[in-house]
Amino acid sequence: MPGLQMAAWIAAGLVGLFLLLWLGNRFSKRRGRKGERLVAAQLRRFARKHGGRVCSNVYLPLYKDTCEIDHLLFGSFGVLVVETKHVGGEISGNGRELRQVMGTRTHRLYNPQLQNKTHVDNVRHHLRKAGMEGMPVQGLVVFSNPRAVLHTDAGIPLSRLPEVLNRLPDSRQPWESAYAALRRVQVRNPLRQLWHDWKPHRNKQ
Repeated sequence: MPGLQMAAWIAAGLVGLFLLLWLGNRFSKRRGRKGERLVAAQLRRFARKHGGRVCSNVYLPLYKDTCEIDHLLFGSFGVLVVETKHVGGEISGNGRELRQVMGTRTHRLYNPQLQNKTHVDNVRHHLRKAGMEGMPVQGLVVFSNPRAVLHTDAGIPLSRLPEVLNRLPDSRQPWESAYAALRRVQVRNPLRQLWHDWKPHRNKQ
């Protein structure tokens, strides 16, 4: 009996720890999720009008790890991999790091284009394994905060998103097959997702 009680206490402690980490992760992501919702609404509007599909907060295998993709837009053009940044202030630079100025404060941001390049390459890898090497895959970074002033080519403001989407070519791609292929490899295990969100290098994947 003592052994069973100890095991029960350990299990309860692990469950409690998991819930604390999960709640903390949801709280830390709340601000970013607002921007993702704004972008997702425009992507869904485009998909409904032109025929397509949108998946948000997609976790895909990356070697022995995972990567989280904000949005995948599937359509006759192929696949669009969208990274959302809901940051304000003046954003400048085009190198590995961007410069963010908010009043008297200056911060360095990892270039989201480089972050999204990892996602684009990963999507291409999984589609190639599924026999769809010729499927066009493009990347796009959207700064969703209306208070962001961009002096960079690292992304576009949310206001320009409809214009960019309407310029996507109608290449009659079999996007349904690409959608099904990525859904098959999607990581749904909540523990793996939680580890991805908390690992030290999470901001660069």
